Amino acid sequence: MDWTRGYTSRIRVYEVDRRTWADRALVAGVASATIARDNAGDAPLLESGSMELDRAPGDSFGERYLRLAVIAEQDGARERFDLATLLCSATGGTVERGYDKASVRGQSVLWPASRLHVAIGAWADAGENGAEAAAQMLADAIDAPVEVEGTGFALAARHVFDQGASVLDAAWALLRAGNHDVAIDGAGRVRVRPVPTSPSLELDRAHARLLVPGIRHQLDLAEVPNRYVAVEGASVAIATNDDPNSQTSTVARGFVVDPPDGIDSSPIRVGDESLDGYAERRLLELSVARDERTYSREWWPGVHPGDLVRASLADLMMSGDLRVESQSIDVSHGISVTETACMEVVTWQPE
Repeated sequence: MDWTRGYTSRIRVYEVDRRTWADRALVAGVASATIARDNAGDAPLLESGSMELDRAPGDSFGERYLRLAVIAEQDGARERFDLATLLCSATGGTVERGYDKASVRGQSVLWPASRLHVAIGAWADAGENGAEAAAQMLADAIDAPVEVEGTGFALAARHVFDQGASVLDAAWALLRAGNHDVAIDGAGRVRVRPVPTSPSLELDRAHARLLVPGIRHQLDLAEVPNRYVAVEGASVAIATNDDPNSQTSTVARGFVVDPPDGIDSSPIRVGDESLDGYAERRLLELSVARDERTYSREWWPGVHPGDLVRASLADLMMSGDLRVESQSIDVSHGISVTETACMEVVTWQPE
């Protein structure tokens, strides 16, 4: 498929077999569907969705996994593309002319992990592979298959999970410490992976036709901290950006800006990292500002929150690597995507 050219498409929805995770049956009567993806927050669910289904009045929908796919046709060739697999339930509807137009809400396949809490006092041990540990926690809590990409990373010290933390909270805490994240493909398979460094989509002159005119931009440095405080037992580490050449430093601003959560009392060190090294690393990570772009484009397979889009369209103020943060996908007429992605502006580097 050449997504820069015209094509026709049809929506298909399949019920998913929880045991095998394969298609089980075609679900008829799909009127419309949307998908929302977002990796904001400390423990994002990554995606959700909604559908309208024409059903016989009184039919019980229950709770089930549904897989939303599109059959695209171009130049006589057809291809199927899975867009999302969601845990769905009917929330209401409208009865008219012998049909119940049911409103169906779709939750992420990660949703069960957000409602299951870790045991009080649960921990991940020093030397344990953080990626493997997080993946196993998720696999034990959800129906979707979970796999790990790469070799993972070792935890430097035992980490006791916060009391009241969900399995999803705990898994994300480990993964962020090791510069890893989670991605969900269209078939609902969960991938624990290193944060991507290669692009999933290149927006160059050849692909500029994917873009709809009108690109919004925003850069806000107000929330970028210039100090990070980490506490581990009786030890305290403080990293401070006092570089006069940094526009977010204590010198340039004239005051201290701590992260919104304040003091970090639950550090997760990796490898042979010291507490001072941890505080410096966290301040460096938080000193990367978001130069945001929001735009609409035609769909391109395999682009998810956390992925990189590499742009070389200087006249559109899009040059360099942009990290995808959110997507809204509409499949009413073809597949259209409204996307927010950010270029990363480094405001401080430790000496």
